[in-house]
Amino acid sequence: MTTRKHGKGSGTSGESFSAGRRRFIAGVAAAAGGLALNSRSVDAEVAPALSPLPADPSTCGIDHIVVVMMENRSFDHFLGWVPGADGIQAGVTLKDSAGKSFQSYNLAPHYQNCFLADPDHSYAGGRTEINDGAMDGFLLTQPNGDTFPLGYYTAESLPFFKGCADNWTICDRYFSGILAPTTPNRFYMHAGQTDRITNTTTTSTLPTIWDSMLAAGRKVGYYYADVSYTAFWGSKYKSFSQPFSKFATDVAAGTLADLTYVDNVGTDVHELVGVSRDDHPYADVRDGQAFLNEVYNAIRQGPHWASTLMIINYDEWGGFRDHVAPPFAPVTTQEFTATGNDGRLGCRVPCVLIGPRARRGVVEHTQFDPNSILNMIAWRFGFAPLGARASSINIAQALDFSDVPNGYAPVFTVPPGPFGGLAIDACLPLGELPVVLDTLDPSLKGLSVADQRRVEHEKELADLRTLGKRYGF
Repeated sequence: MTTRKHGKGSGTSGESFSAGRRRFIAGVAAAAGGLALNSRSVDAEVAPALSPLPADPSTCGIDHIVVVMMENRSFDHFLGWVPGADGIQAGVTLKDSAGKSFQSYNLAPHYQNCFLADPDHSYAGGRTEINDGAMDGFLLTQPNGDTFPLGYYTAESLPFFKGCADNWTICDRYFSGILAPTTPNRFYMHAGQTDRITNTTTTSTLPTIWDSMLAAGRKVGYYYADVSYTAFWGSKYKSFSQPFSKFATDVAAGTLADLTYVDNVGTDVHELVGVSRDDHPYADVRDGQAFLNEVYNAIRQGPHWASTLMIINYDEWGGFRDHVAPPFAPVTTQEFTATGNDGRLGCRVPCVLIGPRARRGVVEHTQFDPNSILNMIAWRFGFAPLGARASSINIAQALDFSDVPNGYAPVFTVPPGPFGGLAIDACLPLGELPVVLDTLDPSLKGLSVADQRRVEHEKELADLRTLGKRYGF
């Protein structure tokens, strides 16, 4: 594993939230279209010597971009073991709200951890967890004694990512778009901004990457496992949104679009009993590895492999510990007015670059976020960046354009599963299952905090499914 070391993101910070907010509001007065939050002093390093991009994007050798988004894992939690990466797993001690200290630990051989509470990943909870950059509050949002956020997985548990670390590019400074839950972060991946900081299901009018691609005359495709996030724009994007079950067939048939998103989010029932493959607790992480390997195999065996870039990322950190403080980034006046978002990026999440133009066995330390991907798409297909983060570094600069593309696509040994499908008893006692499916009520009397959070999540997914049905998905 070689390391391509550029400027790091922030690791520590002492500036208070109120100071950052004052500076943010000052930025509102100074900017008409987009608001620039200056990075903290620890972020203001010499600009990294990034790879030059081809003057003509159409000659870059990338004609197909596939973005695969998974759920709720932080970088340290999933990839802190990668050689050469800025990751910390073992030896971390944190205190819970009772003042008791606990050490980080390997979660294996427990791959679902169904009796632990799904870590808090709300807008407010995230700020408690990062504690203004101290990164020591991850147990403060859990029931006392519940150490799930301190747990981690190693290469032995994640065979697909082990193959990626050996053969592709791991980005260890990729931050999610906002320190908030799933829906605001998935909005960032579609629109480069958000109009909410909670998982509400009201429809949106934000302009999206799909609008820009279609206006440029480009072909687009969106595949969803169970629930479609394009439904947040009503039926506007229904014509190119389809179930994931069609993905491999379409790729093999040579109909891969110029831009394709794969959103792997399970329905409420799948998540509830632990059989989803999206990595959201309480999914079995081995099933997530099998899913990613399935997507990878379809692409590498397809007729468009030579000109395809596959990007794997996660929507947000899911409340799992990470040691790198997320910096600030610009937000639009529209977003600030609608949400009050302070511009704090979310914690680091796994991000992998795969394809003939990707560097092999490299850890990339440049700071990226979802707008870095959108900026690459805009650069490649010739339109203006979305949102207020045109300054987010184009993630194409982590690729290799200096030599002929390397088409070698190794086969990874990843068990196909399913693994979590028979774990209903481990995730939720069968006696409770009909009650929870019937009510989906997070205030159910007598449930543990772990079960309450599970049911809250299932209620959110049920609402998503209702939204999709309303618009014909």
